[in-house]
Amino acid sequence: MNGSTIRKRYIVTAFVLILSAIAYVLVARPMLRSMGATTYGPLSSHSKDIILVHAEKLLMNVPPLSDLSDDSLRFVAMPSFGDRWMAVSLSSDGSRALGHLAVLDRKTGKVSKRAFRLTEPEFDRFTAAWDAETGNYWGALSLWADGTSLGFERRRGSTITSGIGNSPCHYDVLGDLAADHIGPHAEELTDLSVPYIDRFLASDHC
Repeated sequence: MNGSTIRKRYIVTAFVLILSAIAYVLVARPMLRSMGATTYGPLSSHSKDIILVHAEKLLMNVPPLSDLSDDSLRFVAMPSFGDRWMAVSLSSDGSRALGHLAVLDRKTGKVSKRAFRLTEPEFDRFTAAWDAETGNYWGALSLWADGTSLGFERRRGSTITSGIGNSPCHYDVLGDLAADHIGPHAEELTDLSVPYIDRFLASDHC
């Protein structure tokens, strides 16, 4: 093999590497980051995958967003190794906050349902913390094989935002918020508590 051929091969290899790097920066990286990001519109506007299919199926057991007030939230949490998956809807009319809970027993396949109430200050504190976490969330650059998948739909006036994913750096935080704020009224949600969440967020994982 002569020097000219070797140089050509080096040039071709370098060209391919440069193209791969450009594709990652311009295409793959933004697509990866967008997975799990908060977006405008309901969950049904997200790309369909098996996680979203399971989420939408369980959310059918609580009132749809169209039946809730202009200050409302629906979410579903599906721990990979948990015995229970949960869907919740919360709706406030300014003087009271009504919640609905659906719990899927993964061993039996049965779904139990019940209603509960939050005081208006409890609802306001919870949704304020939720909005602070989900507002302007652009997604993560990491893929996680398991963990707690969580999807949500949030209505504020005429604006609907939603997101779905399983990044512990974001969606575990949402689950922990639900456990902390709603757990006293719906003990099943304490399954989502993450006692070490602050240490995890401060780690290299996030």
